[in-house]
Amino acid sequence: MADENKDASQDPLQENLFSLEIISLKPIMGSKTAQLTHTALASDGWEYAVKSCDDGRSSLIKAAKNPSLVPASEWICNKLADTCGIATPPCQVITDTNNNQTFFGSRYDLSALATPVSILDFIDHLADSDLLQRQVWAIYAFDQFVFNIDRNTNNYLYSIGRDEKTIVQAFDFGLSSLVLGWPNQTGTNLLPYGCPTTDTWRSIKKITGTNQSCIDAALSVLGNLSRINVDFLEMICDRMPPSWLPPLQRTALLSWWDSQRHSRIESVRKEVLR
Repeated sequence: MADENKDASQDPLQENLFSLEIISLKPIMGSKTAQLTHTALASDGWEYAVKSCDDGRSSLIKAAKNPSLVPASEWICNKLADTCGIATPPCQVITDTNNNQTFFGSRYDLSALATPVSILDFIDHLADSDLLQRQVWAIYAFDQFVFNIDRNTNNYLYSIGRDEKTIVQAFDFGLSSLVLGWPNQTGTNLLPYGCPTTDTWRSIKKITGTNQSCIDAALSVLGNLSRINVDFLEMICDRMPPSWLPPLQRTALLSWWDSQRHSRIESVRKEVLR
C-alpha cells in the first residue's frame, strides 16, 4: 500500500504546482506575432515568451475558432509533447501579481540560435543529420494529432549538438488543438493541404524519403499518445489555471480523450505510413 504520509515532492510525477511571478513585463523586441506581444522576466530569473487569454482574443487570425484558449492549447500541447519524448522549451504558469492575470510562459533557451534558419538552410541541415530527420518526423506526427496548422521553419528552436549538427525543439502551439476546435470539431481529419505545416512537411519528405528510422520515430510518438490515459491528461489540465479552459470544454476534451483519441491516432498513423 502506498505511503499516505509521503511528501508530494518525492512523487516523480509531481511538478511545481505554484506559478512564477512576473518581475517585469515588456513588449517583444522586433516584430510582434499574431499572439505573442510580450516577454516577461519571471521570479526564477529566466525570461519567458508569454501569452494570455487576452492575447488570443485580440488576434485577428481567422482560423482561430476559440482564440481565448491559446494558453490552454500551449500548456496542454507542450506537456503532451514532452511526455511523448519531443523536446520543447520548459513552460510555466506565470502570474502578474498587480492584477492577478495569468500567462502561459515558454522559457527562452539561451543556447539556441537567436534567429530561425531559412528554408534552404533547414533543408541543408536535414540532409546532414539523421537525428534531425527523426526529430522532425516525430514532431510532424504530433502536430497532426493536435491539429497544429502552423509548423514552419520559424517554429523550431535550433541548437548545435555535440556532433556539431543541428537539433531542434518544437515550440508555438498557438494555432493548434483547442484554438482550432480540436478535438471534436476536427474528428479524424488530417491537416489541410496548403497550411504551413503541410507545406513544410512536403519539403521535409523530399529530403528524408520514407526512411524507416524516421517512420519509427513518428510511430513511437503515436504509441506514446495511445498510452497516455485520461487521468494523466486531467492532471495536466489541473496544473493550469481553471480560467484557461471553461468547464464544458474541459469535460468534452477529457471525454473525447477517453473514448475517441485512438481513432485520430490511427488516422495519423496511416498518414505517417503513406
